[in-house]
Amino acid sequence: MRQSVWRLGVIVVVIFVAISLFYSASVQSTFSISSTNLRVYRDGLVHVEQRLLIDEFSPQASLNLLSDTVENLIILDQDELAVDYEFTDKNLVIYSLGATQVNVEYDVNTLTSKENEVWTLLLNSPYGLSVCFPVNSSIVYLNGTPASIDTAGSQLTLSLGSGQWEISYLLSLVAGDEDIPSPTDFSQGSGMVPIGYLVAVIVILIVAVITGFFVFKRKSRPSIKKALKVDPNLMKEDRAVLEFLAEKDGKAFEAEIRERFPEMPRTSLWRLIKRLEKLEIVEVKKIGLENQVILKK
Repeated sequence: MRQSVWRLGVIVVVIFVAISLFYSASVQSTFSISSTNLRVYRDGLVHVEQRLLIDEFSPQASLNLLSDTVENLIILDQDELAVDYEFTDKNLVIYSLGATQVNVEYDVNTLTSKENEVWTLLLNSPYGLSVCFPVNSSIVYLNGTPASIDTAGSQLTLSLGSGQWEISYLLSLVAGDEDIPSPTDFSQGSGMVPIGYLVAVIVILIVAVITGFFVFKRKSRPSIKKALKVDPNLMKEDRAVLEFLAEKDGKAFEAEIRERFPEMPRTSLWRLIKRLEKLEIVEVKKIGLENQVILKK
């Protein structure tokens, strides 16, 4: 009798262990990463976009993030509906029951560093990914061989396998600097200009400029020229929003911007405004329950 009970207990334990192993294996294989794309901005911010293909009968999926410090985390299913999640360190648990596809987006400030003029991107990725660098970037160091290199449109994109990556790059100037003549150049040749005359002309020009500035300051229409100087490689949609703000005398509520650009998803517009705010091109003020976006002059 005791031997029969012992055998029954062993059978129960074996079945329990087998079920646990099967469940663990099934949980680990409930999703696959369709794509992982990184976009590096000129200020060092890295925007990550991942697409996950998920078993719709799976209750959850666990994803390793590229950093334990992320911002603006957004998780949407195939219908662009928000998905519940839990975030612990680098481990993101997505409660995806019923979803067949999940899009994960977030921003990271800790993947890049700058020393003098050289930027360095450090990655430790458990999966393959592609990295898009700013326009006119030049790679000066790469610790491995990428799967592919794409240089279309003056923008460098590297396809990388899983593992540790260290990539150093330079950001070249977009607009070429013109040579500025030295003071001694004015005294060369037969057409020498008297120093006193030059000083008088410069003083008159300075006074005229200052006077014109104060006279027309209040009447001038907001311009996006300063924004383009801050970052000449602003994307098309960035320029469109800035031009709309200029038309609205330099400020507009987020609701007005969404109404002006109905084709732009709400999350994309929100990230665009945050990006312009980080570049100090615009500032965002809370007025009542609404956010007002103001173009800095």
